[in-house]
Amino acid sequence: MISYVQTVSSLQSLLTRQRTTTDMTRLMMIAEEEVATGRHADPFSALGTRAVEAMNTRAVYERTEGRIESNTLLQNRLDLMATALGNVRDAAQDVLTMTISNTDPTSSRQLYLKDLAQDAYDSIVSFMNASYNGKALFGGVDSDRTAMNSWAERDAATGLSASDVMSTIVGGGITDAADANAKLAEIDAVFNGTPANPAWGYEATFFNGTPLEDGLGNANPRLAASIDENLDIGYGVQANDRGFRDMMRGLAMLAAGDPATITDDGAYEAWVGEAAAALGAGVTGVLNAEARTGSMQKLVEDSNDRLHAKREVLTLHISELESVDPFEAASRLTSTQTQLQASYAVTARLSQLSFVNFMR
Repeated sequence: MISYVQTVSSLQSLLTRQRTTTDMTRLMMIAEEEVATGRHADPFSALGTRAVEAMNTRAVYERTEGRIESNTLLQNRLDLMATALGNVRDAAQDVLTMTISNTDPTSSRQLYLKDLAQDAYDSIVSFMNASYNGKALFGGVDSDRTAMNSWAERDAATGLSASDVMSTIVGGGITDAADANAKLAEIDAVFNGTPANPAWGYEATFFNGTPLEDGLGNANPRLAASIDENLDIGYGVQANDRGFRDMMRGLAMLAAGDPATITDDGAYEAWVGEAAAALGAGVTGVLNAEARTGSMQKLVEDSNDRLHAKREVLTLHISELESVDPFEAASRLTSTQTQLQASYAVTARLSQLSFVNFMR
């Protein structure tokens, strides 16, 4: 009976030692983590009543970090937009320069205007169809589709291309000034959204993105972003904005109504003069869009600078709250290691005890 009591007592002592060893091992791991990271392993438990402050600071830090990331993506998008707009303006400016120099019916270089306009039209469409992260840059809110159709590309909804619409209006060519003015009015209606045939409309066949207005005459939403607390910007530039319509109208006129085939001087002057005016208005519109995009780039850059500074302040405050005294953590680690070594030694001795050894 005595040996039974002693055996149970030894077992209980051994189990107690094992539990103590486990607890000290856990404490040593915590101390090791704190020595390695310089922070409390469980900061909210260590901070006590200041735990709420730490949680709130962490939440603000995460929001700031997220906004910096989203602003960086927006900066990249705006950079691509600015580059594309510059390319669009350059392409249109080349045609404008050639058109202005050929407003005189006696010009010998009018033969090149049609081909130059068609090439510029498709080049500009390729720039306007640029995307970032799979989202079209100039399609508006409906950024999941290409913004524009190329000159000969048929629209999926109307089955028509820009070339089809313009060729139908121009017909066999421009005969005289009256004919030119009548056809100019039809073309103006196409690009203003009031054509006789709704399928001819700029937003129906030429453009695929978000219309400027809904069916009730209300303005549709534009692309916007929140770049800081209480600071939102509207940065959307769309290929159906007024300047782009004017630019594409001028190019389409030259591409469809070949100036080289217009034999009547009055018709030629009316047609080429209007094309030059449309291109000039378009280039100015694109330049204005570039300026607005540049302003948005500056706002986002300034906002990110402020957010980076804010993040630094939050980082310091979090460090102040969650950092552990390195000397205190090192002392706890050393003390725990010493206790653990002693516990291991005692546990090893207890594990060797037996009733046979006791009887000797």
